[in-house]
Amino acid sequence: MEKSEKWRVANDPDTPSETLDELSNDQDWMIRSAVAKNRNTPKETLKKLSKDKEWSVRNNVAINPHTPIETLQELSDDEDTLVRTNLGKNPSAKMETVMKLADDDAIWGVRKNAIESGRV
Repeated sequence: MEKSEKWRVANDPDTPSETLDELSNDQDWMIRSAVAKNRNTPKETLKKLSKDKEWSVRNNVAINPHTPIETLQELSDDEDTLVRTNLGKNPSAKMETVMKLADDDAIWGVRKNAIESGRV
């Protein structure tokens, strides 16, 4: 499959979960990143992608409302501040995760998004 076709499939909300799981192993981080934000990506695949070396992949896992709660909790310790900042917007994050982000001492934006989620 060519890159443009992979990109289209990875971004299609109707792509079967099995196909998304296969694409999650792609060498191209852009394809993995698209898989990470797809609503049909299996929870186990999102867990795996939450440990990806590319911050943008982890970021899309953090904003995906279908990401398992435990995985969102783990991402609250991510080394990348943008991942933590965007995690604060995820409506599926547990209150304790949002509260932790509201107390983040690294970057004001992490706290801001957690507070603006309306849940703190």
